[in-house]
Amino acid sequence: MILTAQILKERRVYYLDCSYSMKTNGVWDKVRDNLIHAIENVSDETTELVVIPFACDNGGNLGSIMINKADETGKRSLINGIEKLSLNKKTMTYHDVPLDDFNTKRTATNRVTYMFLMTDGQDERKPQKAKNEILPQWGQKYGNRNVFGFYVVLHDSGRDPAVNKIIDQQKHIWMVETADVNINLIRLQSNAVFNAKNDEYFELPIYGDYNSFDFEASFPKSCPYKVDKVKIKNNKLRVYVEKTSSNLPVSSTYNMNVKMKGGGEFDFLVTEDIAVKCENKPERTLKISVR
Repeated sequence: MILTAQILKERRVYYLDCSYSMKTNGVWDKVRDNLIHAIENVSDETTELVVIPFACDNGGNLGSIMINKADETGKRSLINGIEKLSLNKKTMTYHDVPLDDFNTKRTATNRVTYMFLMTDGQDERKPQKAKNEILPQWGQKYGNRNVFGFYVVLHDSGRDPAVNKIIDQQKHIWMVETADVNINLIRLQSNAVFNAKNDEYFELPIYGDYNSFDFEASFPKSCPYKVDKVKIKNNKLRVYVEKTSSNLPVSSTYNMNVKMKGGGEFDFLVTEDIAVKCENKPERTLKISVR
């Protein structure tokens, strides 16, 4: 029996630092142009795009929130809004303001959600709620959900080794140091079913621009299965599996790790851990076709 699974649509939330240092540091025009380019490059018209300015006054608050679909009309509306953004000389930069907004209002159970926190400076909140409370909980909160974050440092003045260390310890969030927010996001389906009685392989749909990369996958050494090879076929990662033991459990779930080979600094495989339910049953495995 074949069932059709619904592909999860995406939401991309861009928090843009509008403190006046963006101009004095010389990155304001470049970052706006790159954000516009990133929006133009979103190919899936069902993607929801959200642009939220922050550090818009001396209270460090959010500015007007812009939300649209990634179709031609929606993109043009967002780009017009970005081009009209202005900076205020009397601003404070509080990183907890956008992070709190994201945590309370922007994630969705029916969408894969990406957050881009774009800032050129240090957090001016004392004490720093973002560093002390919010970021250390990111992995616990989102590590097993379809929620991914990018802490984008736009200028050398925004570097904070302590924040970098915290982010390195979390799942589903990365720090990147660039003014180009046109980050290439590659995602796999996060679960699969394999029946050792009937199947040679299982398949994982791939989303994103992956054509110039290769992939490799592996089960833990203690697992009674191993990955023989992987290849891409019909927009799916096909994973061929071999048994390493004759004493297989009837049903058990194992974590399979996937790595992407090749690519540049800003090509990210955001789904690296796949929950594979391995069956050893004579009946036919339920196959799910993703369209």
